[in-house]
Amino acid sequence: MDYLDYFNDDERAPFRPDRRVAMDRSNPLNDFDEINFRDRFRMYKATAADIIILFETRLSSDSFRGMPIPPSLQVLITLRFLACGTFHRETGDLCGVSEPTVCKIVHKVCKAICELKDDYIKFPDAADQANYKMEFFEYGNFHGVTGCIDGCHIPIKCPSTADSEEYRNHKNWFSINVQSVCTPTMQFFNIVARWKGATHDLRIFQNSCLYAQFEGGQHSGIILGDSGYAQTNFLFTPYLHAVTPEQQRYNQAHIRTRGTVERMFGVWKSRFQCLRNTLRFEPRRCCIVIIATAVLHNYLKQHGCPDPQMEHRDEPDLPMVEPDNDRYGLACRDAFALRHFSQ
Repeated sequence: MDYLDYFNDDERAPFRPDRRVAMDRSNPLNDFDEINFRDRFRMYKATAADIIILFETRLSSDSFRGMPIPPSLQVLITLRFLACGTFHRETGDLCGVSEPTVCKIVHKVCKAICELKDDYIKFPDAADQANYKMEFFEYGNFHGVTGCIDGCHIPIKCPSTADSEEYRNHKNWFSINVQSVCTPTMQFFNIVARWKGATHDLRIFQNSCLYAQFEGGQHSGIILGDSGYAQTNFLFTPYLHAVTPEQQRYNQAHIRTRGTVERMFGVWKSRFQCLRNTLRFEPRRCCIVIIATAVLHNYLKQHGCPDPQMEHRDEPDLPMVEPDNDRYGLACRDAFALRHFSQ
C-alpha cells in the first residue's frame, strides 16, 4: 500500500503505536461546536452528517483489523483532509488513527465519492441550458452562453516516473492541468482531471468528449474561453485587439461573464485547501482526489451550503501560446459581435 513520504523514513524510526493500547478516537461531530466545526471542515455539521448518510452504506470497516473504523469516522477523516490539506499524521492525531490508515481511508472514501460523479457533474438538459443562457445574459450581457471554460493547475509532488518533467507547467512547478466548465451558479458541469501540467488548455479541450459533442452539434449555445483557446462557432474567445465599438463591448461582456469560472475556482480551492497545497500522491491518485472535491463542491452548492470566504485569489493563467484561429471561427465571432453589440 502506497502512502505519503513527508520525511526521509531512512533517518527516523517509524512510529508504531502499541497495539495493546487502544487509541482514543474522537468524533468531530461531537467534539466541536458549530463554529469550530465549520472552521475545520468548511461546512456545517448538519451537511457533514448528510454526507455521512450518503456514503455510510458504500463504506465498510471490515478492512481495518483490530479496531474497525466506522464509516462515519472514515468520511470525517477524509473531509478533514480535503478541507485543510494537512499531513496525514496531523489528521490521524486528531481522530486517533495511524498515519498509514488515514492515507488508506482518504483514497477509499475519495473513490467512493467519485462513483457519484455522473449524478452531480453532468451536462445540462435542454431546460437547464435555456435557464443558463438567461442567467449568464442577466449577469454579463452575453447572449447564448451555456458555460464558461478554463484550465486550473493543481500542484502535486514531482512524480517518481520517467515522464516526470511532463508534469512541470509553464510556471515551473509540477501539476495536474484540470479543465472545467462552470454553470452560472458556479458549479461544475464538466471536468477533466487527467492531463499533465505541461499540456496546453487547447489540447485538453480538443481531445475531450465535450469538444466532440459540440462539434457534432449535440448541444446548443456557446461556451466562453480565454485567448488560449481557438475561436470556433461554439467556443468564443475575446478579441486580442478590439478596435471597433462593438468589439470593445463584446470584450467587456465576455470578460465579465467568463469571470464566473475563475470565481468558481476560487470558491472551490478555498473550501478544499488540499488543492492549494501540494498533493503528495502519485498522479493517478491526485486525479481521484481532485474529482472527489469537484463532486463535493457541487453537492454542497446544490444543498445550499454557503460559499467560504475566499482567502486569496490565484493569479489568472496567461495563455502559453496563442492558437491558430481559422477564418470561419473568426468570421463567426465578427458576425456575433456585430449582431449583439452594435448598439
